[in-house]
Amino acid sequence: MRKALLFAPMLMLLLTACGGGEEKVDPAAELQAQYAALASATMEADVTCHYTDEVRTYTLLCAYTPAESTVTVLSPANLSGISATVADGKLQLSYEDISLDAGSYSAAAISPVAAMPRLMAAAGNGYITEQSQESLEERSCLRLACDLPDDESTVYTTWFDQETLLPLRSEIAVDGTVAFEVAWNRFEVTGRAAPDEEGATPPETGNQPDASGDQPAEPEQSGGGTQPEPQDLSAQTWSPEEEAAAYASVTD
Repeated sequence: MRKALLFAPMLMLLLTACGGGEEKVDPAAELQAQYAALASATMEADVTCHYTDEVRTYTLLCAYTPAESTVTVLSPANLSGISATVADGKLQLSYEDISLDAGSYSAAAISPVAAMPRLMAAAGNGYITEQSQESLEERSCLRLACDLPDDESTVYTTWFDQETLLPLRSEIAVDGTVAFEVAWNRFEVTGRAAPDEEGATPPETGNQPDASGDQPAEPEQSGGGTQPEPQDLSAQTWSPEEEAAAYASVTD
């Protein structure tokens, strides 16, 4: 069962006013604070790789933590079972009882197995270069484009469902050209950092941490979207059916 409902308490922070109803929080900053607090998750996605002379698609399963992630190939069948450990910019490939140091990767030559961990790093700690509200099939989404300090030429863009905060689609572009497209199939939160571990103080209205530190100036929004009207979602929870619908509605 997907556990995206662990994000549900923060929806009140995203959509309700703070400071007595006079000031609204920045949805992008709050979303990043939540992903920065992600300690572990299980993810599955179809990753389409646009190479110079061909296009390949892999289905990958990722056991994610910020420090180290293990990614296993589910398809194609001839590669099924091969896994890789992604940590500190290095890949360790494993198959049956054999392990192979695959060396380091640069962001400009990022491996497909590093796509999901890098997207999570960008979601939690990347510098937001663009943000907008857009529709993806039947879902209203917050679109964030971010880069990472180690390579500003690579842009990580994700469409997050505004109801569940699940990642629905992502792109990784290098020097303006899309290198990877990611269609998320599963996102299960399995652990969140304690407030003292992330340097944030939990708000009085929920169990989720508040955003901390100075945020960069908000980029200009595209698409002409407007902020949602404040709602009281303190008692709102998301059923497994509603969570599944977020992915089903954007499935090709």
